[in-house]
Amino acid sequence: MRRIRTMPKRLSALLAAIVLLFGIVIPVFVPEGAAAAQLQSRSLSISSSANGGITTNVSGVAAAAGSGGNGQKTSETFTFNLATTGNVGSMLIQYCDDPIPQDPCLTGGTLASSNIPGFDSSNVASIVSQTINGTPSNFTLDTTTVLTGSPYNCVGSSPGRSNCIAIKRASAAAQTSGDTVVVKFGGLNADYITNPTVDNRAFFARITVYSDTAYTTQSDYGTVVGSTAQQIDITAKVKEVLNFSVGDVTALVAPGATCTALGAGSNGALALGDANGVLSFTQAYDTHSYFRLSTNTNGGVIVYYSGDTLKNGTNQINPIGTTATTSVTNSSQFGLGIDQSDTQGGNGFSFTSLSASAVPTDYTNGAGTITTPGTAKFAFDTTSTTTPVKIASSSGPVACDTGSVRYLGNISTATPAGIYTTTITFIATGTY
Repeated sequence: MRRIRTMPKRLSALLAAIVLLFGIVIPVFVPEGAAAAQLQSRSLSISSSANGGITTNVSGVAAAAGSGGNGQKTSETFTFNLATTGNVGSMLIQYCDDPIPQDPCLTGGTLASSNIPGFDSSNVASIVSQTINGTPSNFTLDTTTVLTGSPYNCVGSSPGRSNCIAIKRASAAAQTSGDTVVVKFGGLNADYITNPTVDNRAFFARITVYSDTAYTTQSDYGTVVGSTAQQIDITAKVKEVLNFSVGDVTALVAPGATCTALGAGSNGALALGDANGVLSFTQAYDTHSYFRLSTNTNGGVIVYYSGDTLKNGTNQINPIGTTATTSVTNSSQFGLGIDQSDTQGGNGFSFTSLSASAVPTDYTNGAGTITTPGTAKFAFDTTSTTTPVKIASSSGPVACDTGSVRYLGNISTATPAGIYTTTITFIATGTY
């Protein structure tokens, strides 16, 4: 009877030991990567919105690598803030046709059969520039680690990954939550990224940060997106939208309730001069193009231009320079500015959220006269061929704004005869 009475106590002790054991063991089974955090601020800036088959301007002259007119040899700059405090050893950028990290990277199985035809990152040969909190960082391009198969989904063996860019440190180093990482790839003659070879085609870039140098322990992640026609930044499954169109005066239509895009009837060809497109050293001439933009990006949007001055072989009409200047007849001048008086029957200039850029170069005074000495002022920066120059921006969402860009043309008696041409590309990028 004593034995029978003592058994429940022993059994209770045994059960308590089992519960304690499992209380210690069970929390160990946490899925790998569960501690990974989402990058809360990130953006992608591309040098050109042209598709990957475009390499020349309207005259057939080759556009420089990294310029707005070259979609085959573009640069991409990633900017993001780290979410996790701890070691960072490596980072992987995966270009996919789906933004969600849990989904397959390329739904067609390969880059060729996915919905981003022609995109190619296999010619990336270096990190063009890199900073953390404004100070140069110490990552190197990784062309040796094999990253094919799950969970990396990279197409092609290293080197030559057509949809992945991998970078790493020699050894992991500590970083702090909120550190700002900026890293740029491509834009050079033999070191570049090729856009999709069709218009209006988006491509997603998944960014994964690892705490080690072997791409095994994930710490942060996030997704950004670029396009040959638009730039979109997204957070997880919520998309940020940017609609951007460019055209000449024949493209002007009422924006309506849906912010109708420019383009109908436009071929983008402007004649700067008299009725025959001829300039004069006794009279200044101007012409206009337009861009229309709408976006819900909370961090705002920037509109850039990229291009060269008017040229005929080795001869040129001089760029007016980076200081806003008035028109002077019988002098060689080519420039542009935002014309805030050009309403064109209500469908032209209509900035509500956008503002013309005043610094470092003033493009705000394109309205006014162009007689000597005119009141309108123009500027033109030829470095925009490789570093696009800001002409307008907003600090938040834009419901529907139309910009009027006014171009000035003057020649002197010393300007050689000939046909002078150029191509100006406009680029819009959003940030949140």
